[in-house]
Amino acid sequence: MAALDKPTHMAASLDITGTANLLLDIGLARVDSCVLTAGALSRLDREADLTTLKGIARLLLRSRPPGWLRAVVSDGRLLPELIPQRDFDAIAWLGDDLEEIVFTAHQQVYGAKDEHLRKMLGDAGEIAIMSALRRDGHNPRHVSLTSDRFGYDIEHKEGFQTVGLEIKAAVNATAARALISRNEFDAAKRMGERWKLIQVTFSSRVIASGRVTAGDVERIRELPSHSLVEMAPVEKEGFRWTEAAEIRPSETEWKPSNLQVGEEFEALLSSDEV
Repeated sequence: MAALDKPTHMAASLDITGTANLLLDIGLARVDSCVLTAGALSRLDREADLTTLKGIARLLLRSRPPGWLRAVVSDGRLLPELIPQRDFDAIAWLGDDLEEIVFTAHQQVYGAKDEHLRKMLGDAGEIAIMSALRRDGHNPRHVSLTSDRFGYDIEHKEGFQTVGLEIKAAVNATAARALISRNEFDAAKRMGERWKLIQVTFSSRVIASGRVTAGDVERIRELPSHSLVEMAPVEKEGFRWTEAAEIRPSETEWKPSNLQVGEEFEALLSSDEV
């Protein structure tokens, strides 16, 4: 409590009682005969310099994640515009380290779990389209189960031609964009109209329930290969995209799909892996 008696502007601006209660609440301090800080915090109390303060900021973000932390990282990128302005102003002192500190905290708190959820949601999308194709009398092959080399997830026959379908699963919050690998783009360019991107949009309630059924499918739509190819910048000397790109097709570029998922469709979004 000695800090309360110091006649400095810094001490006057500190909410010592509130900070102490926060540290006790999140387990970074405990009261015995005196206040004892946890090891992770005590290692940061040697010197009150900027590096130490940033270390404390990292620790607090991990220990008590703000409500916006999960949403501000998408597809490996920080979206600072999703941080409430009041909170953004409060952490602006992190300066050039703000993006790295927030991104790292997100990965430490949610990274593995969210990545696993995205994979399970993607798998559910592929299973849903397999169900829809069988419902229409096709005999589709789920080729992505054996290899990524095809540049699409599912193939089936239309007459004498093989059609490749790249499946992207989404919920409403993520449906405006999709990640396309270079291999998928090359397949779309090579196969022309025999390649399509199919987006399956599920209800956001599946994230909480951990289970997807036919009733959770809100929309299925298609993006023709030529639309994807036209979106990509022309490669010139000094420019070449390699691994992946994010696309954001306009609503007019998407085409409604006639595919309907069978009533038997069901997929789980959880496993023992994470």
